[in-house]
Amino acid sequence: MASQSLYRKYRPQFFRELKGQHHISSALRNALLEERIGHAYLFSGPRGTGKTTTARILAKALNCLDLGADGEPCGACVNCEGVAAGNFADLMELDAASNNKVEHARDLVGAVHGGLSANGKRKVYVIDEVHMLTNAASNALLKTLEEPPDHVVFILATTDPNKVLPTIRSRTQHLEFTLLSNDELREHLTDIAGREGVEVDADALEAVVRQGAGSARDAMSKLDIAIAVGTEGDNHHLDSASVLAAFGGTGFERRVAVLQAVGEDDAAGALLAVTDALIGGTDPRTFAEELLSTARDAFMLAAGGGRIPHDGPAAEAEQLLAFTKAAGLARCTRAIETLGEAIADMRGQGAPDPRLVLEVAVVRLARRDSHGDIDGLAERIAQLEAKVAQLSEGGATPRAAIATGVAGAPALERPSKPLASTAPTQTPATSTTDESSTPGAGSSSRPALGAFRREPTAPPKLTAVPKAPIREVAPNDPTPDETQSKSLASVDLDDVVVAWSATLAGLNSATRAMVQQAQPIALVEDTVSFGVPRDQFTAVRARFKNNADEIREELARHLGTRVRFKLEEHDFPGRVTISNGSSDAMHDSGGYDIAPPEDLPDLVDLDELVNAHDAPLRDTASLLMSELGAQVVEEKPRSQ
Repeated sequence: MASQSLYRKYRPQFFRELKGQHHISSALRNALLEERIGHAYLFSGPRGTGKTTTARILAKALNCLDLGADGEPCGACVNCEGVAAGNFADLMELDAASNNKVEHARDLVGAVHGGLSANGKRKVYVIDEVHMLTNAASNALLKTLEEPPDHVVFILATTDPNKVLPTIRSRTQHLEFTLLSNDELREHLTDIAGREGVEVDADALEAVVRQGAGSARDAMSKLDIAIAVGTEGDNHHLDSASVLAAFGGTGFERRVAVLQAVGEDDAAGALLAVTDALIGGTDPRTFAEELLSTARDAFMLAAGGGRIPHDGPAAEAEQLLAFTKAAGLARCTRAIETLGEAIADMRGQGAPDPRLVLEVAVVRLARRDSHGDIDGLAERIAQLEAKVAQLSEGGATPRAAIATGVAGAPALERPSKPLASTAPTQTPATSTTDESSTPGAGSSSRPALGAFRREPTAPPKLTAVPKAPIREVAPNDPTPDETQSKSLASVDLDDVVVAWSATLAGLNSATRAMVQQAQPIALVEDTVSFGVPRDQFTAVRARFKNNADEIREELARHLGTRVRFKLEEHDFPGRVTISNGSSDAMHDSGGYDIAPPEDLPDLVDLDELVNAHDAPLRDTASLLMSELGAQVVEEKPRSQ
């Protein structure tokens, strides 16, 4: 006698035996007990979640001659046995995938009005894959589905409810089946293996659960295959090696070894881990898909902040968190994108060797210099920000923070209030600098890497430089020019960038909204050049004129010294002037060409500006004509 597959052998016969569908079984049992049975049901959900099985249990309960007090069929009467054996006359099952024409629907409608069998109580029609019906067949069924005879119940099952005609969906009670969680599948498979007398290792069981992907039927089919491959004769023990050999998969340790090498920028180690995983004959596509799934698990753990549980063991979760901590969320996101692209390339027509595609993808992940300009800079910035945060938490104050709020990053949110400094306050005249804080010693006067960043990958962490009060000039004090030259010796562009971020936070909202479009791009001697987008230059310049004293005093308060301002039109990202007082310097920033501009645009010396609150007002018409070249035909007053 041929053996029976596990999913048929252990098919649920009662509502209580359904796995992972408690909401469905409860709703149906309550309807049976309260005699509120609908005339039509629509069961939808992924494959292998119990839609057809539930339909048969419902048919059994509707015709049971001794229904239990809990709404469960007795399973012993002639009707229950007939449904279980598949020969009950009042249960008709139709596969709409192969019987989807209009004549099939008409035959079904014609049979609906027939009578019941001798012991029957309800005639039940189960139409599987109902979304496969043609429009003509669906319309032929529609009227009968809406008003069937009192003794008829329709149960429609589908994996794609959106393809079912809305007119049919509106005439049914829609119950949605869900995939099982890994814990539910693990418990179910352990029970099945125990009934079969097979001992399964934890790693082997985990591999079968992952293969099931939430489907109870698929998981039991995979367990059937694993038992057939891994057990022989008196050997009733199933280990992970047998399971991986049966499915051609790889263990978690091999997958996480690749990710750890990627997080450590070890391209050779990542390639070696891939080779170890594939040397046993594992298909590169399968390994890439498993690697993508593992990277996704790591991403969910890190991005979810620990609130999204991991389906695997706790030891796996710890290793994945270690990877995300070393690599960062940006690298983890890039891993998902790169592996997804590699899998798509493997499946394409005329694709090269799948193993080569996978190896190239892994090397791209492990080598930062192989990334695109923006993406590579974003990852470098994220790691530098993490290091700055660690220094701050440890009590050390870096000389200048990684400034991600500079030119070219309009999506960055400005801080709502000035950031407090963690270093002691010193006056400009008595402040001392160490070697790391002097220009040219490990830190050049150049824009921060964030200047070329399109979108921040993590919230910016800015560390403000020490705020020094502006001293009053006494008769015996050095002249203002001497004091300024001494304090400027310890200031570079990074300090200006950080002070400018704090300055913006101290301005009123109207001023901040306009002048934040200006960003420091160069420091030449005692003059800071602010770059302004060309299309906003006129408006920003006007705001600077009106609030010149306020902006100058606020920046001096945060920077600890006074500087001169210049405004110039600038395209972000692009060519940026970088100078340190005497000569221009070239600095490579992620592949962008940075050189002094050949033609300086209209410059504005803010030291010559004064507040212009008393400036004459210009009417709207003249402003439109002067600024936009428009011709005003008619001006209507603004409605109140």
